[in-house]
Amino acid sequence: MSKRSACRQFPNVSKVLEEKFVLRRKAQKISQTELAERAGVTRNCVQQLECHEHLPLPSTMFRLMRALHFSQEEAAAFWLEIDAAYMQDRELQEASSPNEQEVTG
Repeated sequence: MSKRSACRQFPNVSKVLEEKFVLRRKAQKISQTELAERAGVTRNCVQQLECHEHLPLPSTMFRLMRALHFSQEEAAAFWLEIDAAYMQDRELQEASSPNEQEVTG
């Protein structure tokens, strides 16, 4: 995958991740390294998330939410937002990919 491919393939998901994780980390004035240590992930994992290189696994998102002190309500709202963003991105992908019948038929 090329740099920023997650953002290209999943722009709505990337936007939610930016708003919920990156901006929150910066508001709390903690470094990528400190967040990584709190979450039990590598700094490279945090850096790749912030540069939109890769989308984190759900287990990593849970760790980041815990490390950034999400309340239960914030966590529930986050999952609803991620789900909605993912559905929007899937619709975009389906709209931009050619219809299989047109390609093969």
